[in-house]
Amino acid sequence: MDKKTHFNKFKTWATNQNFSLVDLFPTIQRKDIYPIDLSINNTTVRTEAEFNNPHFFSKQLHKIQKKNPTKIISGGYLEKRALYTSDLYHSEISTEKRNIHLGLDFWLPENTPIHAIFDGEIICAIHQKELKGYGGFVILRHQENNITFYTLYGHLSEKSIEKYVVGNKINKKEQIGVLGNYEENGEWVPHLHFQIMLSLLDYKNDFPGVVLESEIDFWKMICPNPNLLFKLSLS
Repeated sequence: MDKKTHFNKFKTWATNQNFSLVDLFPTIQRKDIYPIDLSINNTTVRTEAEFNNPHFFSKQLHKIQKKNPTKIISGGYLEKRALYTSDLYHSEISTEKRNIHLGLDFWLPENTPIHAIFDGEIICAIHQKELKGYGGFVILRHQENNITFYTLYGHLSEKSIEKYVVGNKINKKEQIGVLGNYEENGEWVPHLHFQIMLSLLDYKNDFPGVVLESEIDFWKMICPNPNLLFKLSLS
């Protein structure tokens, strides 16, 4: 199946599904989000220094959460961000830096449980120790309506992924893991990076969550908007 056909088939199927954030975060019991903008012109964390200061960023998130106690702070799909400072985000093929975000971020406290919204199979369960990497992350393979796709759960605790080996099965509604703390999740303020992939390309124990702006048209076809599943109001 070619890339465009696969994308359209997944999009048609996903558009007719209706998943709730309660399926992903059953202990939180919140169905709606408060959209947060972390693009270049955002006002939440205006500089790299503010973004990389966990106390400042956490305080900003706390202010937003306090005003919106029934919502989950979220956003980020295809956002152009100027906040990636690690060498991980330098391109190997040009002077361009990776800055287009491919997943949805859900800003929730450490130890928040994350549950599977589909039956799946463990393809990858790794703890990245690099600065601004995923920390603990899991990739699952799914088969729904004869469509194969993958979901990625980034910034989990190290302990969350210790029990897994490739090929393990995860049942729908089963807990995958919990969000990691700042020290173990790549030095990020705790959150879940949730991403959909229609192909793993040639990646084995990794997959990009941030890509080059010049390649955005390619990556949009590989990584559809996760909000196709949730139907959230992002504005």
